[in-house]
Amino acid sequence: MSRRRGTELEDAILDAAREELAELGYAKSTMSGIANRAGTSKAVLYRRWSSLPELVLDTLRSRFTNVPVPDTGDLRDDVLDLLRQAQTNLGDTRRDTVSGLIADTVHDPRLAQRLRDLIANSALSDAMSTVLKRAAERGQIPPGPWPRRVITLPISLLRDDFVVFGIWPSDADLAAVADEVFLPLLGYASPSSVVRNGDRPSSEHRG
Repeated sequence: MSRRRGTELEDAILDAAREELAELGYAKSTMSGIANRAGTSKAVLYRRWSSLPELVLDTLRSRFTNVPVPDTGDLRDDVLDLLRQAQTNLGDTRRDTVSGLIADTVHDPRLAQRLRDLIANSALSDAMSTVLKRAAERGQIPPGPWPRRVITLPISLLRDDFVVFGIWPSDADLAAVADEVFLPLLGYASPSSVVRNGDRPSSEHRG
């Protein structure tokens, strides 16, 4: 077998890390175990990642490198589409993987910053920002800019339910986050309630 390099090798390692985490959990996963599954050496892993938490963080990041941006014509539908993508992409992630990683950030400020950056600057967050801009152009919400904390709010709420309470979000949970928290915060108006400028009577024709 030819020697793997670059992206091919990294993909094999990330796949092996996902398998290790799914089978053993965060606490029992090791760099040696992941190297064995990937058919490489532990030294190769350490040339790319300084620790297991750093590698685990990249396995989570890799699930959101390609996020299709929905464009349904309605912000609510677009938001729910993105939340369902998150639900699907993290569907086989064990609770202890996320909680264990968060616990390790307590003693590792660099890891904590990387985790914050992952949430704030992921392809999922960029996609959410895009659908908000489109909704503002349609007149469904007031124009931005929106703080990153607002853009990442729906995912953060679902993550907290998963990590703290062990609740994997159902479709009803996704709708509740959108309808009860996120959309009201943005000042959302559904397509049927948006009055377009061309349909609004001018003041000189009002009775």
